[in-house]
Amino acid sequence: MKTTDLIKQNNELRKQLTPENKKYYEDILVYIRVNLNKEEQQTEEILLEILQDILDAQKKGTSAQVFFGKNPKEISDAILTELPSDSEKYWSKLFFIFFLILLQYNLFDLLLQPVVAINWFNTLFPVILLMVTAILGLFSIKYSTFASDRKKCYLFAFLALLFWMGSILLPIIDRQMNGLVGYLLFSHQAFAAFLFILSISLLVLQFRFKMNNAAGIYITTFFAVLEGAVLINLINPVIASSGLQIVLWVVIILANVLGILREKIKS
Repeated sequence: MKTTDLIKQNNELRKQLTPENKKYYEDILVYIRVNLNKEEQQTEEILLEILQDILDAQKKGTSAQVFFGKNPKEISDAILTELPSDSEKYWSKLFFIFFLILLQYNLFDLLLQPVVAINWFNTLFPVILLMVTAILGLFSIKYSTFASDRKKCYLFAFLALLFWMGSILLPIIDRQMNGLVGYLLFSHQAFAAFLFILSISLLVLQFRFKMNNAAGIYITTFFAVLEGAVLINLINPVIASSGLQIVLWVVIILANVLGILREKIKS
């Protein structure tokens, strides 16, 4: 059975769980799935087996807590130690997440500036901070599942917020100081061509590694269209009004919302 079929079956069977058993099982599910370095097919097979065991116990009047024990974190950790790692998928997914953040918070704004000027402080350093933000965010999600780890969750979330704010403030400080270091200038067409190639490559990676995240597909496709429009002069950033930029940002937000809603419906 394909991974997507396993996930669909899991989603359907979860509807049969009692509220108490559903909470218990979904704690395990989130904790295990957030470990992106584990082989996806085997992960979903194990999760489905656990779900079926809980459903069988439920039919006999036994709760998941009684059947598996009061601490679902222990079960989750034991499962994770047995699951094989898939470093190729792990790094490709991290690259995908990081690059999406890069496009949203850095390169999009640069592309619509009258002059595309890049230096360490408005591009590279913010990207590094965003990468750290994404990693901290993943840890925060992982530790949000169980009450015993809630302090770690809040700590990682707070650190992620600090790094994210730093990624926003660095370009602002750089502009206010008229460039802390020298700029490297690009034409809009050259920069758009570079971003277009990266966006297409990202979409290929998305489908190659079956990272079927609707929000990721929507937002990456939108940026590819935007970059293509700049490349063939349908959009001229030099004369782009603030109104056009606002419209584009609204479309970006809508793409994210639609993607998130689709993922919610699927789950």
